[in-house]
Amino acid sequence: MFALVSVLLLSACSAGEAADTSTSVNPYAEEFAEARENATNDMQLEILADDKITDVEVEEVVASYKACMNERSIIYRMSSHYEPSFDGEYDIEGEMECRKNTVGDYLTELYFKVKFNPAKVEENALYASCLVRRGLAPDDFTADDFKYYDDKTRIKSESFIEFDEDGNATGGTVTYKGKTYEMIPDENGGFAMPKEMPEPTETFLPGGISMWDDRVSECYADPRPESDNAVIQR
Repeated sequence: MFALVSVLLLSACSAGEAADTSTSVNPYAEEFAEARENATNDMQLEILADDKITDVEVEEVVASYKACMNERSIIYRMSSHYEPSFDGEYDIEGEMECRKNTVGDYLTELYFKVKFNPAKVEENALYASCLVRRGLAPDDFTADDFKYYDDKTRIKSESFIEFDEDGNATGGTVTYKGKTYEMIPDENGGFAMPKEMPEPTETFLPGGISMWDDRVSECYADPRPESDNAVIQR
């Protein structure tokens, strides 16, 4: 079994709203179909059956995930987009089992994708528009411009972890600039990035604002126009 390791850049939405689409053709129909094919239990299938994920549904499944983690005494911090972070050693096999039986590898990610980008706009264009609206980039800043600065700032790679039938991490790979490196798990089941991979460097947008600026991070977190006023007024 392989698990794709990715970083979510979206944060939680306001309560009472549903992550769905109101158009006659759901832009995320293929993603929902794929998620149903990979569902591991009836709870996940029931949530995905109508091609939408409501606030109540995601809160309930995340509550089940947290309860499973708590039962295993796994110490974690849950971010606003329902991704846990861990300090030091932790039960990686236990966490993977909890995830498999509750949120899976797709429920929360799909929830936030639909919530923050219901029309499925190309992501670089989505974030570029946000930076322009909030005065962080010039008016002629384009999707290509955003991709250029984003690529310079972040180390783009794809990592895969391989598990045995008992859920133990047995190995992994990370692909960077077309070259794949092997990763060997340590005694705690963790992985270190290859020495050949560089550290990310700080990059500045036209006008001098850092891509690491909190205001830029907030565009990653919630690029919707309706969130602009609350962010700008802070």
